[in-house]
Amino acid sequence: MIIDDFYEVYIRPTWKHYRNVEYIEIDFRNLQTDEDIIRCVHEASEMGLQRQDKSVRALVNAKGIKTSPLAMRTIKKLGKQVQPKLKKSALVGSVGIVSLLMKIYINYTGSKIKFFTDEETAIKYLVND
Repeated sequence: MIIDDFYEVYIRPTWKHYRNVEYIEIDFRNLQTDEDIIRCVHEASEMGLQRQDKSVRALVNAKGIKTSPLAMRTIKKLGKQVQPKLKKSALVGSVGIVSLLMKIYINYTGSKIKFFTDEETAIKYLVND
């Protein structure tokens, strides 16, 4: 965890395990600036791009995220690059404007990301084949 200033905490994307299945957790919940959102997306995509095709499972927590058109362009661009690596992906917290932004993301990238209201259910989806 990196503390950038008094008000903001940036949590890097990390590899986690549940029932001996690995997935990457990408947490946007505490991110308030475009710079941190873009940094998080860059780090997560670099981690995914190092893996074999169709091997990456991704958990994205987007509760309360606020983003700009600049950050969204970066998210779409990197998301399209990493799609061949993804086996499964789950998004927690898609409400309001986030839901609309995710529909734009899906149309652009061809993502098959599934939407969930709670993290536990999303993780269970990710680890079950």
